[in-house]
Formats: sequence, structure tokens, C-alpha cells
Amino acid sequence: MEILFWASFGFLFYTYLGYPLMMVQWSRLCGKPLVTEEKIYPPVTVVIAVHNEQERVKARLENIFSQNYPQQKLDVVVVSDGSTDETVKVLKEMNLSRLAVIELAANEGKAVALNHGIAAAKGEIVVFTDSRQWFASNAIKLLVQPFANPQVGGATGELVLCESRSEGEPKGVGLYWHYEKAIRAAESGVDSTVGATGAIYAIRRRLYKPLPSNLILDDVLTPLNITAQGYQLKMVRDAIAYDYLSTSGAEEFHRKVRTLAGNIQLILLAPWVMNPARNRLFFQWFSHKICRLIAPYALFGLFISPWFVGGPGYIAFGMVQLFGYGAALFGLRAVMRGDKVALVGVPASFLMLNWAAVAGLYSVLFGRTDRLWKKN
Repeated sequence: MEILFWASFGFLFYTYLGYPLMMVQWSRLCGKPLVTEEKIYPPVTVVIAVHNEQERVKARLENIFSQNYPQQKLDVVVVSDGSTDETVKVLKEMNLSRLAVIELAANEGKAVALNHGIAAAKGEIVVFTDSRQWFASNAIKLLVQPFANPQVGGATGELVLCESRSEGEPKGVGLYWHYEKAIRAAESGVDSTVGATGAIYAIRRRLYKPLPSNLILDDVLTPLNITAQGYQLKMVRDAIAYDYLSTSGAEEFHRKVRTLAGNIQLILLAPWVMNPARNRLFFQWFSHKICRLIAPYALFGLFISPWFVGGPGYIAFGMVQLFGYGAALFGLRAVMRGDKVALVGVPASFLMLNWAAVAGLYSVLFGRTDRLWKKN
């Protein structure tokens, strides 16, 4: 039990603190700043997969076509993935010459829709986004600048969560989300980020590889496909997409389950990601993604072992954990009700994250991922 305690403690320390600090220092000491001397404006196609988005799709396209980017070099492909509402009608009524609409008869999932969208894209650079978010006015212009370097095959922007679109400057929130973006920025400084922000990322169209039909996380496999071909994926923190805060704890939990189940599913659909000989970002991939899938079980080991080992120090550590989980459960109950929490928000988010990792594994093992990967 003493070995279990220290093994669990060491693993969790590395996962949540050791690896991030290592990447930050590595980036500071050896990383190269992302600087481009000349502005480039390559032809860009924005690809969006939608399902029943009649209420949001028009505003989303207006936001894209109002970008501070040469309009003659910007076009959009929208793939309606089996929409049963008026989405396609709304798109066609906009009557835009630089808009292509693809209508799929059945809801086959986002990955299939993106495959169709890429096949119809004409731009040298393809930008991926969703209908829910909106871009800052210069987002696309900033996102494509790293492509001036021929070694760069992809770029991802930054997602800022906000409370309201009409309140002026959006309010970035979420300690965990800031922590996650800092890790991605450090990885980008060293070489490449392991995954992209699904709300805003871009690739060279010629490097795209068709996605498996039931894939959950296109924004992880596509970047890994890019880096596996010897190219880099850079993070551009000034290229910003905005999204609303989730007002539902259940909705936020579902998002986390989807992401973590997607990482497990990826190992089954693309086992090469676990092969260091084929995945040159294997160290970052394992440390950033896989360790977090193992973390809930290390937390369990850390929780039960002090009571068997005994001794004042171990018992005191066990009591601290009891207090921490009590605060987390109290905060989690409030979050699931949609209430705002302050002091207990961090332990509640941490508990939700690890609970979601267990639920994600359950979804994959028992074949319950359809409801996850078909959500656009």
C-alpha cells in the first residue's frame, strides 16, 4: 500500500504539474518564437459541418464573410449532416456566390461531413470551425500566417469562453481551460501541439487524410496526421474564436465525456498513435492525453492507500483528501444545477474531469459512442 501511495502520488504529480512545467521550461529554453516577417494571404476555404442549425447558421456565415481577409480569397463549404429542420433552406436563401452547400441525406456524423467538405474545398488552406462559435475580425488572417513557414502544416487558434455576446469584451473564464491552453502553447513552442481547438484550426488541404466514419475527435486525429507527415502544428493565441459558457453542468459534463471517450476511441481506430516509431509526438501525446485517462485510477489508489499504511502523516493526507472531495462534491452539485460557484469551483471541475474519464471509458467499452460522435 505504501508503494501504491507513492506510485499514485508520483504519477499524478507528473500528469498535472510535472509535465506542464517541463514543457513550459523546454519552450522557454529551446523554443523558437512564431514570427513571420511578411503577411501572407493564401486562398482559404472554411469548412463547417452542421446538423439542425437553422437558428445560428446565418449569423455564423455573416461573421465569417465579415473577416478582415481578402474576400476574393475566402470561400465557405457548409455540409448539412442530415438536417431535418430549415438549415439548408436558410443557406440557399442567402444566395452567396462564395458559399457551397452540401446536403447529406442521413445524419452520419461530423467526421463523414468533414470528409465531404474537404472534397469540395478549393482553398490551399482549410479552416475548420463549428456553427456555435464566432471569430474575432482578424482571426483567419492571423491563423494563416504560420503557413509562411513551409514546415508548418497546421495551426490552431484560441477559444475564449464568455458569458454574453452583447456584454462588450467577453469574459474569459475557467482556471482549467487557461491551464490547458498554456500547455498547448508550450507544446507549440517546442514543436507542435498534440491536438487543436475544434472551434478554430487550419491545415494545408493537401495534407488532409480522410477520417474514420465514427470518429469523435477530428481535432485530435487530423493534427496527429499532420505531424506524422513531418509537419508542425502551431498555436496562434491571437487568432481567437469565442463561445458561450455552458449554463448547464450536464452539458459541460457531456462535453468532457465526449472528449475523453474520443481519446480512448482514437487508440482503437488509429493504433499507430501509440507507436513511438510512427507518432513523433508520442511523448507529448502520452503525457498530455493518455495520462489523464489513467489519472482517475491513480486518484483512487491515492485515496485508499493512506488508511492501510497508517502513521500520522499518511492519515493526515487522507483527511485532507476527504475534505477536498467533500468540497468537490458540494461544488459539483451546485455546478450540475447550473449555479455559479467560486471557492469550490476548482475541485468540482477536477472531480468532473476525472469522473468524465471513467464515463468515457465506459462509453467506449460498451459501444455507447454513437450519441457522442454524431453530435455536430
